[in-house]
Amino acid sequence: MQYPTVVVNGVPVRVDNEGRYNLNDLHAAAVANGEATESQRPGVFLKSKQVKRFVKALSDATKSASVNVIKGGLQQGTWALELVVIRYAAWLKPEFEIRVYNTFRDAILNGVSSMTRLNRLDLLIANESKEVSNCAKTMNKWGVGGRKQLLNGARERIIDQMDPDMVAIMQGDAS
Repeated sequence: MQYPTVVVNGVPVRVDNEGRYNLNDLHAAAVANGEATESQRPGVFLKSKQVKRFVKALSDATKSASVNVIKGGLQQGTWALELVVIRYAAWLKPEFEIRVYNTFRDAILNGVSSMTRLNRLDLLIANESKEVSNCAKTMNKWGVGGRKQLLNGARERIIDQMDPDMVAIMQGDAS
């Protein structure tokens, strides 16, 4: 599944293949706009007993890890599902929570809008492909060995049955 990438305060927040967003990116976005301090890192947020209970409940409900902490490597950082991301934003500053919530909502709505446009386009392509296919079938029936040959054969048989003088007059008119 493709998860929407979001940009908060001009900072892109990365998303992994499991739909978890990078809280470190979100923290950087908050710090860049003066809505968080360096001491409000994701690790501090996750130490709260209340947050630990929430993360466990969410993990149980989704049957997957709602938070994944990676130490070292290209994907290092704290990765969390959207509900944890919004909760972290609220922990930083209520106004920041509102901005993050609206950003996620807009990303989803834009994704739904794009999906609707894509579905409509796919339907149009399918319908036109069917029409073209029907036209191709008709053309195929007309072509070599098809209806055209059948009609021309019937024409030739009629001409063969006609009076030769009448055929000569018809051919003279055609020239």
